[in-house]
Order: sequence, then C-alpha cells, then structure tokens
Amino acid sequence: MATGYVDSRPSRLMELPWLGDDAGFLDSCAPDDHEIMVTMVSGADCNLARRASIIDMYRRYTSPVIISSSAIISPSATIGDGTAIFHRAVVNAGTRIGRHSIINTGAIIEHECTIGDNVFIGPGAVICGGVTIGDNTYIGAGATLKPGISISGGCVIGLASAVIADIKSPGTYAGSPAKRLHD
Repeated sequence: MATGYVDSRPSRLMELPWLGDDAGFLDSCAPDDHEIMVTMVSGADCNLARRASIIDMYRRYTSPVIISSSAIISPSATIGDGTAIFHRAVVNAGTRIGRHSIINTGAIIEHECTIGDNVFIGPGAVICGGVTIGDNTYIGAGATLKPGISISGGCVIGLASAVIADIKSPGTYAGSPAKRLHD
C-alpha cells in the first residue's frame, strides 16, 4: 500500500511523496489497495462544498479515522470514517462526530454534542455541551458555541465568534454575538 498525498501539483510543504493529481491517481490505483483521508479545506474561502465533491470522488475507498496521540477522546464518543482529530483536541462523553470531519488543534467538543458530516472545527474552538452542528459547516478558530444550541448545515462561523442562539439558515455568521453577514 502506497503512502503519500494527491494534489494538483507537488508541494515543497509536504513530507510525504506526491502520488499524482486526482485524475491520475483514480485512473491508476484500485480502492482495495489504498485508504484515503481527504484533508483539504480550501483555506480562507471555507469551501466545504468543494471538499465534499472530492470526498465523493473517493467514495469507493476506505477512509480511516486519524486521531493524534495527544488528543483526549472519551470512550463513549463515536467518530465517523474519514475524520481527523488533531493535537490536544478534546472530545467528551456521548459526543457523535460524523464522517470526514476535521477537529483541529486544541478544539474542545464538550459532552453530548452531535457534529455532522464534513464539518471543520478550527483550532481552539469551544463547542459547549449538547450542541448540534449540521453537515458541511465551518467553525472558525477560537469560536465559542453556547450549550444546547443548534447550527444549520451549510454555515460558516467566523473566527472568534460567539454563537449564543440557534442558527436555522445556511450562511456566514460572525461577531460577538454572531450575526448573519450573508448567504
């Protein structure tokens, strides 16, 4: 089984070997021979729809769960395929995290939260107990979500925002308290 990364071109930032672009990789590699972890988040544009389309391209491949050795995960938490939990993240009791989500460095997800599929939780974000986050949602670095609230799928929550009430419609929200900026 090959270990490496797939991207549109080789990157000097990667320490793994470049395996080619998506088209070349998909044409030459059988699903039985590879496990795939989709980590791309599209940087500042928070384009989780683009990430979802890449996940769909690789749907025939196994997607491992990757958890940093410094993360703290409750034994009663459930983690979906393809999810990555990075250094010093905390996932507490009764939390369910969907498929292909990213829980970034130092993020805290308290007890009994439900995190959808393809959710990105930025470094240092705090998700208080009983929060529900819909699919394809981006939570920026340092954001805080009040206990018991629900966030619609398809949202972008700006960095350092404080979400103190339910968000029922997709869109971009920021500030303290968070307010809708645009669709």
